[in-house]
Amino acid sequence: MEQHQIQIYLISDLIQKTYAELEKFQYSTRVLRKFKYSFILFEQYALKNDVKYYNEKLALAFLEEYCEIFSNSDTKRVVYQERRKAISRLDEYSKYGYVSSKKQLSRKKYIFYGCLEKSIQKYIDLKTQSLSNARIQGIKLYLEGFSLYISKIDDIKNEKDLSIKHIIKYIEIISLNHTNNTLYASVICIRAYVLFLEDNKFISNKLSYQIPKIQKRRACSYPSAFTKEQANELLKSITNNTARERRDYAMLLLAARLGLRASDITNLKFSSINWEKNEINLVQQKTNVSVKLPLLKDVGEAIINYVQNGRPNVKDAYVFIRENRPYIKLSGSSLHMIVDGYLKRAKIKIPAGQKHGPHALRHSLATLLLENNIPISTIKEILAHKSSETTKIYLKVAEKQLLQCALDVIVTPIHGEKHVH
Repeated sequence: MEQHQIQIYLISDLIQKTYAELEKFQYSTRVLRKFKYSFILFEQYALKNDVKYYNEKLALAFLEEYCEIFSNSDTKRVVYQERRKAISRLDEYSKYGYVSSKKQLSRKKYIFYGCLEKSIQKYIDLKTQSLSNARIQGIKLYLEGFSLYISKIDDIKNEKDLSIKHIIKYIEIISLNHTNNTLYASVICIRAYVLFLEDNKFISNKLSYQIPKIQKRRACSYPSAFTKEQANELLKSITNNTARERRDYAMLLLAARLGLRASDITNLKFSSINWEKNEINLVQQKTNVSVKLPLLKDVGEAIINYVQNGRPNVKDAYVFIRENRPYIKLSGSSLHMIVDGYLKRAKIKIPAGQKHGPHALRHSLATLLLENNIPISTIKEILAHKSSETTKIYLKVAEKQLLQCALDVIVTPIHGEKHVH
């Protein structure tokens, strides 16, 4: 089977090629018209943002802006599904050069290609013994792309044919269309996999030492965080009048009051809550580390309110589930869409480029603790960071806010003297 060559598509070309593929499925004229309309909206969105080439980040941003899933209107939920389905088809064609009948944008199952398939699977099996599921999913994602690229090179029949020039060329391709963070994570993952190949005699050359190191651009960046006022306005915008809002309020309180990550909130089980001791005990999805947190009064009350007056009456180990069938737990990514919806309701304007998902609430808690002179070591325990160096990143936020305060100081002369207000 001829496999698709990785390439970067002009959005107009990608739409044309994807639509031609959709026509082969013999969809009705009505369905094809819906696809075409979604594609037109996406192309207009790209033009408005001065983007010519397709990338997944643009696709997700489009879905966030155009898909209003927080209204009670069934029509708007249907429209959201139409937009998501159309963008999923574009994303699939950009990656694989074909369109399947039921592919979605966010895939949980990863595929490894060509001659690297078996060794990658052995590497994954080894890492599964010591890493969290979230970390394993990340490794699968990066190695899927790498194996797909290598599978297109005719000269590579097995791992021994792999050379540094192949790896560097792939790194160059990644750097063209991805963020520095993605590039950094990809290279780290590939280097670890190549080291595994060396240690297990799949290859004899010491390629891992030749893979270039990527500088992670972190020194000048600040963690995105809501101000105290923004966080309060966000929570106030949730009226608790519907089952969905009671669920959303409880989830966002867990992020804002306890600093839980989205993945830990959506994976929270009833067995993790000790009501007698007012504690939450869980194993973090990202780090695979156990953490014990106090069950604050307002958080506990919000969870009880949701369970008693909003949660579907079904037996499920997870606390937070969909309000409609199928009654299954939410995904971590869905929490970002939930936050985005209430930000719009609260009319909170977020500067362009600033992240504003549930993780920003976690950052806000860290910043608030710093402002109240809570020691770094204590904040590290609250946020369950493995290293204090990670926690120290939040000092940048505090420094930035102090600098802004300094800029806001007004000096006015009164009776020949200068007073600072």
